[in-house]
Amino acid sequence: LDWAPGQGCMFRIVLPDGEPAGTVGYGERTWQGSAVYEMGWQVLPAYQGRGIATAAARAGAAHAAGQQKHRYLHAFPSVDNQASNAICRKAGFTLAGECDFEYPVGQLMRSNDWVLDLSALE
Repeated sequence: LDWAPGQGCMFRIVLPDGEPAGTVGYGERTWQGSAVYEMGWQVLPAYQGRGIATAAARAGAAHAAGQQKHRYLHAFPSVDNQASNAICRKAGFTLAGECDFEYPVGQLMRSNDWVLDLSALE
């Protein structure tokens, strides 16, 4: 995720015992001519498969909705990333379809475009 200062939020995912488990964040981007938020996450391998990323995505989406700045939050996992696509589905995103997404900068990746209407969370 590559956002300018003031255009997004990154959070550490911390377990109840204080152990760090990963990160989740969102930031602004222009997508298909509209200003939206983009979300991404990373959970450390030892903590994957426990629902932590889904809970973090939901919490991050709730935070983004509270900003009342953009209506839509998107996530763009690779079409081949079954785990991240499942997280999007479980977190309440709707699959808008496949797209070519630039990540990292200068490299196109075939992605799924998942979208969440933040107005439904306010």
